[in-house]
Amino acid sequence: MSPATLAQVRESPLLWQHLQQGLFIPELKSKRKSSVLEEMVSVLAAAGLTRHPEGVLEAVRRREALGATGLGKGIAVPHARSTLVTGRAVVVARSRKGVDFDAPDGLPANLCFMIVAPPIERDPVYLSLMAEIVRSVRLAKTRQRLLDAPDFVLMRRILVEAAHD
Repeated sequence: MSPATLAQVRESPLLWQHLQQGLFIPELKSKRKSSVLEEMVSVLAAAGLTRHPEGVLEAVRRREALGATGLGKGIAVPHARSTLVTGRAVVVARSRKGVDFDAPDGLPANLCFMIVAPPIERDPVYLSLMAEIVRSVRLAKTRQRLLDAPDFVLMRRILVEAAHD
């Protein structure tokens, strides 16, 4: 890792800390939003972040029912707070074909970032994490690099570096 990247990691511990190999889906199997949410929650369960995936999935679906989490430009950030997760986590998933997340621009999501966290009343980290993710994927060239990244390590580096560009 370059000195510049190390400096960025120190400046951005939130994003760096929450991007973990075990929470990365290189290519979603699912094509429908409801199935994608299930697939992403199952990764949380496999990583030991919940023993109650059905309850976490229900929380994510309830949040999704309040308003679609498709942001546009091929990005979706489904999220929820739940007492059924052991801590804050981010599942990162890619879909080359895209998944309809009801984005305002009508484009399917190719990059999905599921954020879950316990329901702490004042948790600025949750919102800061969301903001860092959105900032990281704002440029088309970065989104394409993320889709093309051959592995988790490069994807993580691209995201963290993009958060500071």
